[in-house]
Amino acid sequence: MKSVVLICLAFAVFNCGADNVHLTETQKEKAKQYTSECVRESGVSTEAINAAKIGKYSKDKAFKNFVLCFFNKSAIFNSDGTLNMDVALAKLPPGVNKSEAQSVLKQCKNKTGQGAADKAFEIFRCYYKGTKSHILF
Repeated sequence: MKSVVLICLAFAVFNCGADNVHLTETQKEKAKQYTSECVRESGVSTEAINAAKIGKYSKDKAFKNFVLCFFNKSAIFNSDGTLNMDVALAKLPPGVNKSEAQSVLKQCKNKTGQGAADKAFEIFRCYYKGTKSHILF
């Protein structure tokens, strides 16, 4: 479950050839809190969480709701359902190339979906495909 926290917090996943970076202790605490709350609120399955740990993302409603919940709690999404790039960039841990992250986020921020959860999920997937950062703790 902690890997999913990392994925959502920094829009990153574990993939081969990526650069390793670590969350700060404060980020770890918040990520754990938000994950616990969002798992409970979204009803996401253990299978979807385990699949996300290895970079396979479920397109089911519960997983999309989990991503949206995490984005909302971490203020990565504004109340109007748009990506808050400044907050997203500020929440990246030391070691992440923020210039590269900003470039990828600019490409991803206008992704759409049939609702807020779909939009959050599409932004999340876009960033995953466009970045090479690992976030570890």
